[in-house]
Order: sequence, then C-alpha cells, then structure tokens
Amino acid sequence: MALEDKTNQIQCPCGQIIKDYTDYLLLYLKKDMGEIDILCPNEYCYLRELGFLKFSFENDQIKFERGRFYAPYVTWNSTRINEGETVKILRQHLVDITEKNVTWKKIKKGLLSKKMEGEY
Repeated sequence: MALEDKTNQIQCPCGQIIKDYTDYLLLYLKKDMGEIDILCPNEYCYLRELGFLKFSFENDQIKFERGRFYAPYVTWNSTRINEGETVKILRQHLVDITEKNVTWKKIKKGLLSKKMEGEY
C-alpha cells in the first residue's frame, strides 16, 4: 500500500489535511459585524479560526467585501509547499467557499427579517 503524497495539499498547523473548500466549517456568528468565520474541521484544533468572509448589507442587498485567510495558516502552508502554490490554492478555496458554500439567499432572508423586526 503506497502512502499518499501530502506535500502539495493544504494543511492546518494542527495537522488536519484540507483537500478542498468543502472541508472547511463555516460559522455565521458575527451577524452584526457582517462576518462569516472559516474554521478548521478538526474540533481539537488549537487555531480553529483560519480566516473569514466579510460582507455588508445595504439597500436590502448583500455586498461581499473580502475574504481572507489568517497569516499563521498561510505561512504554515507557504513553508510546507511554497508561497506561489499556497496563494493559488488558498485563493481558489476562498472563491469556492464564497460562491459554492455560503448560502447568500438564506443570509439575506435572515437579515431582511431582522430588519423588518427593527433589529438591524
């Protein structure tokens, strides 16, 4: 049985291999701040939060502002793989998370109902 080559895979510093954008956990806790946290799937991870997506809610529309992974996660992978490959892979992860993982319609619906109740 051959060992799987993990040298060009993204990895959390806790050791968790992250194969693609579907492996991340998303936490929509900071609603008032317009932020979605990107978490490591390892529940025992000492970093846990690897990045975030930032958005605003204006004129009843969600406006995506930016997505970012934090430096310890990026640096860890840059030293393991190389900086160019890491940036390429993580940039694609952010695009895929934003376009495929986040249910923007559901978030908008929640924000609209909150606005109707006068809480937003």
